[in-house]
Amino acid sequence: MKRRKAVDKTRVLIAQTWESQLNLSIFLGTLIVTVFVMPSLGLVQRFGQLSENLGYSFVLIFGVAIAWGQKRLFIFASMLGSIALSIRWAALWIATGDFGMWREIATLLSIALICWILLAQVFRRGIVTSMRVQGAIAVYLLLGLGWAHGYQLLNHLKPDSFQSTAAISSSVREWYYYSFVTLTTVGYGDIVPIKPAARSLAIGEALAGQLYLTVLIARLVSMEVMSWQPDADPKSDE
Repeated sequence: MKRRKAVDKTRVLIAQTWESQLNLSIFLGTLIVTVFVMPSLGLVQRFGQLSENLGYSFVLIFGVAIAWGQKRLFIFASMLGSIALSIRWAALWIATGDFGMWREIATLLSIALICWILLAQVFRRGIVTSMRVQGAIAVYLLLGLGWAHGYQLLNHLKPDSFQSTAAISSSVREWYYYSFVTLTTVGYGDIVPIKPAARSLAIGEALAGQLYLTVLIARLVSMEVMSWQPDADPKSDE
């Protein structure tokens, strides 16, 4: 009886935290469109920084909305998100190197915050649901997105940190490709880190990608197995 009540309480808590599966699905869909669909359709080449800002804005807005059920966290996330959006859009008119650096730093902080919001839900106690799986996928994509902006920032600070068979674009879209190739440990070799900081960043992403999948699978499997276990002896609940 106690176990059943605990499971019901967990379900309610998860539902209240995510608010709705639709919200998380929209966030995941927006993330996929921003990272994969827009670059493949050439929208970034046509509209440049404007299309990147629009994609990032939708990702950030829907990501912050996930914390709606937690008042303090939502307020903090909204404040940080507003600052990050303001800096990013202002960079369209303030085209200086220092401002571009702060744009990437603000972007990284906001992505890290959304990852923390999602991870708190993915690894919390409770049964495995489709929302939990979607959240886990979203975190994995956010890891690649965050490291892409990290490479962009490093390339801005030290332009000779990477060597490529083709000219490295100033847009972050090229770093999306390199980031996910590194995250999945594919490593085609067309972009190579040659400076210590760049190599450390690439190694960190490769390790993070593998460790995240290992921990995630182990956690989800353990929660699923626990949900299959029969209720405890009724006498122990008395």
